[in-house]
Amino acid sequence: MFTALLLTAGTSPGVSQAADPAPVLEVADPFIELHTAPGRGYPVFHVIEKGEQVELLKRKTNWYKVKAVSGETGWTKATQLGRTLQPTGLPADLPEVSHGQYLESSWRVGFTAGMFEESPSFSLTAGYRPLTWLGAELEAGKIYNESVTSDYYGANLVIEPLHQWSLTPYVLAGYSQFSFDVRQKVLLSELGDADGVTFGGGLGYYIGRNFLIRAEYRVYSVSSNSDSTGLSEWKIGLNTFF
Repeated sequence: MFTALLLTAGTSPGVSQAADPAPVLEVADPFIELHTAPGRGYPVFHVIEKGEQVELLKRKTNWYKVKAVSGETGWTKATQLGRTLQPTGLPADLPEVSHGQYLESSWRVGFTAGMFEESPSFSLTAGYRPLTWLGAELEAGKIYNESVTSDYYGANLVIEPLHQWSLTPYVLAGYSQFSFDVRQKVLLSELGDADGVTFGGGLGYYIGRNFLIRAEYRVYSVSSNSDSTGLSEWKIGLNTFF
């Protein structure tokens, strides 16, 4: 376990003066190791020794990104900085995972449940966001009730134009594929596989730590051979990001 001393922001050498300066830590234990990315599997490329100062930049799950006075920037496990102290000697509160960390995260997985027309639906999702306001998402799900059992798969683009809000609206558009069985004549007269174009929107709400709730409504234009019909679905789900 490693310790650090939280100094007064803006008074240490090598730290820029800013409107909201980042906390500056002084290493109190023999050293801390910097990894190239937030994960144990990433290599250690630099060691910061006792007495040196580091600037705390941001947190992603259980890892902190820090910058040494010499300029090296890397990631260290949160437990290495877990026993920090204020100048008064009291424990310091390091920044927690927040909505800002959600915005900076690239990957997201989740589970959703809802109603596809009048049939319960469940799905698993996995998404990647190359930009703060734009992401891509894959999903696989099932539609269930007494007379319906069907699989569906989809790929969507998700746009969050007002991503800075904790309650974040978004829109999506994508492609879906369904495997309708003989019991679903009520949905589509031509049976078998069907393709669908998806449009929808919803709200995401950051609830704390690494979790986000999403509520969503979609419409599908589903085509099979010469038959086409409009279907709808609403769903709610829990997502985790990293």
